[in-house]
Amino acid sequence: MRPAVLSISAERVLAPIRNTVLAHAGYGVIPATNAESGLKILQQRHVCAMIIGHSVTLTDQQTLCSEARKLGVPAVVMDPYEHVPRSGLEVHVNPLDGPEMFLDALATLAGRGQEHCAGPTSH
Repeated sequence: MRPAVLSISAERVLAPIRNTVLAHAGYGVIPATNAESGLKILQQRHVCAMIIGHSVTLTDQQTLCSEARKLGVPAVVMDPYEHVPRSGLEVHVNPLDGPEMFLDALATLAGRGQEHCAGPTSH
């Protein structure tokens, strides 16, 4: 079974590309276009990790990460400013670093957060 990843982003060009990269890497992608729908998915479905696009406001990023921490869901925040992470289940990745960086961060966090959700071992 493919590990489910919640991908939250309002970006119309980058989000589908990122979701395709995730799917190609072996993840089942659950897309959400805003923080509100992302929160509903987090509360209703089991996900192994969450990716937050840089189009999500800082306030919404904090809300999503707070809820994810409560549920033990690791989060990768696509953050061009690389704010300091707040917990061991959250990492900020510069989107300009390329897909390998966020895939590596995701695999590491998914394995640390929930062993049964460890992501694919090869990219």
